[in-house]
Amino acid sequence: MGKLETIRQLSERTGFTQQETERIYNRLVDILSDHLANDDGFTIPKLGSFHSRIRDSYQTYNPHYKGMIQLPKKKVVQFTQSTTLKDDLNEG
Repeated sequence: MGKLETIRQLSERTGFTQQETERIYNRLVDILSDHLANDDGFTIPKLGSFHSRIRDSYQTYNPHYKGMIQLPKKKVVQFTQSTTLKDDLNEG
């Protein structure tokens, strides 16, 4: 499901217009992105928790150049699913 489908379904379930729903969606994504950029994790109940961490640099094989390359360290997002989500997914 992409952004447009998410906005359409949210709009249908909440009764807001799609334009209002898109504004809310964009602001929510901005807020959550800011938290991750500032190394502040957050939890969404029944879904899971998100936090950012620094992944160390490492060497990997580049098949195009047929050699090893060094990838620099960088910040990545890590997601941990909630127990509720895990149970819902494994229910069926």
